[in-house]
Amino acid sequence: MSLTTNFVAPLRALPPARLLGLGLLFGAALLFVTVYYRLDPARHFFPRCPLHWLTGLHCPGCGTQRALHALLHGHWQQAAGHNLLAALYAPVLVFGAAERVRAELTGRPRRTSFLYRPWFGWLTVTLVLSFAVLRNLPGPLGHWLAP
Repeated sequence: MSLTTNFVAPLRALPPARLLGLGLLFGAALLFVTVYYRLDPARHFFPRCPLHWLTGLHCPGCGTQRALHALLHGHWQQAAGHNLLAALYAPVLVFGAAERVRAELTGRPRRTSFLYRPWFGWLTVTLVLSFAVLRNLPGPLGHWLAP
């Protein structure tokens, strides 16, 4: 089997609109990774969390920009210190996106993945809400989960 048979042939079979969409998605992902790899959110201008700015509370997303920067540099422990939830979920979401793109490019159906199960959505919502509450509690747990 050659590269043309395995990869290029399914691309030719895709409708132009879908191929354009995949190209735009790939370009946006490449831009996103490049920006977060090159620019440290702690040192460069990035939007601040409006909830934290207005109330002083940490939302579930606080620290995610710094965590993504650390993850892209391979600093897993530092990423977990900025946002534990983002550090744990980022690889899962990247896997899900890669699986989706693979299915689109090859024309094969998506594998049955837990990412597309209803229970995973409910688990994610529960974890995000719990994380939002726990990281704002006084005491050692809240201090440990805060960015």
